[in-house]
Amino acid sequence: MQLTSTSEEDRSLRQRAPSLGSKLNRPLVPGVIAFLGWLGFALARWQIWAKGHLSLFIMAGHVYTHRGQLPRGLLLVPSAGYDGQFYYRLALDPANWNATAFGITMDQSYRYTRIGYPLVAWLVSAGQHQLVPAALVAINLVAVAAMAMLGGMFARESGRHALWGLAFAAYFGLVISVGRDTAEPLAEACMLGGLLAYRRNRYVLTAGLFAFGAITRETILLAPAAIAVTRLIAMARRRTGPGLADLTWVVPAAVYGLLEVAVHFVVKGEFPLLANSSRNLTVPFTALVDALKYDIAHINTSHLSPTDINLLEYATLGLFIVAGLAVLWVTTAPVHERLAFVFFVLQLGLLSSQIWTSTFGDGRSLIEPYLMALILLFATPRRYLSWRYLSLIAACAAPALLVVARRRTLYM
Repeated sequence: MQLTSTSEEDRSLRQRAPSLGSKLNRPLVPGVIAFLGWLGFALARWQIWAKGHLSLFIMAGHVYTHRGQLPRGLLLVPSAGYDGQFYYRLALDPANWNATAFGITMDQSYRYTRIGYPLVAWLVSAGQHQLVPAALVAINLVAVAAMAMLGGMFARESGRHALWGLAFAAYFGLVISVGRDTAEPLAEACMLGGLLAYRRNRYVLTAGLFAFGAITRETILLAPAAIAVTRLIAMARRRTGPGLADLTWVVPAAVYGLLEVAVHFVVKGEFPLLANSSRNLTVPFTALVDALKYDIAHINTSHLSPTDINLLEYATLGLFIVAGLAVLWVTTAPVHERLAFVFFVLQLGLLSSQIWTSTFGDGRSLIEPYLMALILLFATPRRYLSWRYLSLIAACAAPALLVVARRRTLYM
């Protein structure tokens, strides 16, 4: 006697039932996971280090502030402060380019050219000053989630599982971005979105994303610069002619250039790009080599010191750069993405000691080579890079992320 059905239809339904892996193979999944994970960090930092005062994420310090003029509720940190205080100041009123406003004085003219993040915060907060601290944190959480989601899209396009997109949100420097209200998550989300849109021949969208990314963090201009090089070479060889694709590098350069000129004439002084270069750039590789020599000479074997954490961060970034260089000739990533990776790596050698010797910034400004390396690795055929080896490489991001996240949950 047969008590249960074993019809062909039932067996077919069981065979067609999607597995857990296939259900999770959607770019939205790593986006949601990344959002929840970084939300957990933000909540922990808010309650443990900031003692429930969200305005401390802004890191406004005593050097550039005037106590009697500050917005109500803004608390100061016991230091000179950090970049978040300048983003906050612009978010209160993006059109106010006075040297001092709302009790905060700008330190450099190039701050005004990084208007993208403050502009979004002003829009999200609807111009309500008391909502700006929360808006700055919320934007970064959403942007980090977008980075993971876009990473999942890159992974899917390369035939890998969407959950690999979580690696894009696992960079240790994002701890500083989320914990101190800086612009990297939004800028990098624009860059990743622009690269993905270019792959799909959506040139107007690409141009818009790159342009907004450029006025959020100017270093992402190296991505459209790589496209410009490949396009101009193709034109010189008469393989193609000018077209819509050229909007992807002309528009971002024009938008950033116009903003640069506007700041120069309104704020006065030298051009912001020159001010930025004189402060953050130096003779190639000198600051990098000096910083590594210093950190190696000051390794602390009794406990994990800030110098040790620096070396852990640099070793992690170096591993991803070496991995990216190793697959440069076998990856199926487009030529302009490979060239952008090289541009971003070379840029590291130009950075000044202000960046390389800092134990306070945790490498937040070094993020682009890491992201571009992931894109190249995901696009590498499995015969050169199996999922096991890719897993080992991706797992190397975890120790630095955990160490930095713990440190910034407990300390400034």
